[in-house]
Amino acid sequence: MRESFKRAVVSVVRRSEILERAVVSTAARTAYESLKRKFIANGKRSPYNEKLRSTIVARFESIDRHVPIKTTPSDGLFLAELLLSMQAPGSIVECGCYAGGSSAKLSIIGDILGRQVSIFDSFEGLPAVEDRYLRDYHCREVSEWVTDWTASRYAAQLDQVKSNIQNYGEIGACRFVKGWFRETLNERNLSGAIAFAFTDVDLANSARDCFLSLWPQLSTRGIYVTHDAAYINVLQEIYNLNYRQIGDCPPTILFGAGFGLSDASPHLGYMVKGKDVTSDYLKGLTVNK
Repeated sequence: MRESFKRAVVSVVRRSEILERAVVSTAARTAYESLKRKFIANGKRSPYNEKLRSTIVARFESIDRHVPIKTTPSDGLFLAELLLSMQAPGSIVECGCYAGGSSAKLSIIGDILGRQVSIFDSFEGLPAVEDRYLRDYHCREVSEWVTDWTASRYAAQLDQVKSNIQNYGEIGACRFVKGWFRETLNERNLSGAIAFAFTDVDLANSARDCFLSLWPQLSTRGIYVTHDAAYINVLQEIYNLNYRQIGDCPPTILFGAGFGLSDASPHLGYMVKGKDVTSDYLKGLTVNK
C-alpha cells in the first residue's frame, strides 16, 4: 500500500513537472514572437532596416533548428539588437562557444558591421576544477541547485564548430583561439580595442578570468555580456572585480543580474562601460526602445 502511494505521488509530481515545462515553453515561445516583431520593427528607425532584420531573424532561426545551442532564440535577438545599436569601436569577442550556435549568430552580425569575431574556447569542454566551483545557487530556483559542470561537459571539436559556422554563419568574420581562458586571454590574442564581449562559461572562476582580461580592454560605451547572470557565484566574482574599479572606469550596473533580461532570456545580463554613458544610449540598446 505504501509503495503504491509512493508511485502515485511520483507520477503526479512527474505530470506536474511536464505540465510546468510545457507552460514555460509556450510562454517563452509567445515572448519570443513578440520580441521578434519588435526587433524587426526597430528597423524603421535604424540604419539596419526591416528587410535586413527579417533576414537576420530567418538565419538565426535556422541556426536554432540545426545547431546544438544553449542560448535561447530570445537571447539571440537581444544580442543582435545590442550589437546593431552599439556605438563603440573595436572587435567582438566570444568566450565559450559550445558547438558554435551563438558564434554563428555573432558572425552574421559581425559580418554586417565589418567587425571581427574572436572565438575563445578550449574545444575540450569545461575544465576540471575544485569541487567548490561545481556548486552554485541559481536565482530562479527556490533551493540550492547543484550543477553538473563536470570536466569536458559541453565539449565540441574545433572542426565541428567551424563546420556549423561555415554552414549557417559567416566564417570569414571569425578567428579561433584554442585553449583555457587563463592561458589565451592575453595581450597576444587580444590586440586592439574590444567593443563587445559575450561570455558563456558557467564556472565562477572562468567568469573571473574572462572579466579580468576583457573588461579593461573594452571600449567606452562598449558592452560586456554574460550568459551566466543567474548564478550567484558568478555574480559575486563579477561584482567583486567591478567594484574594485578595474582600469579607470567606475562600477557599473549589470542589467539582468539574477533573473536575466526576461523569462525567455533567464541567464542573459550585460554591462555598458563608461562613466559618461547617457540614459538615451542605454535605452537605445534595448529591443523595447
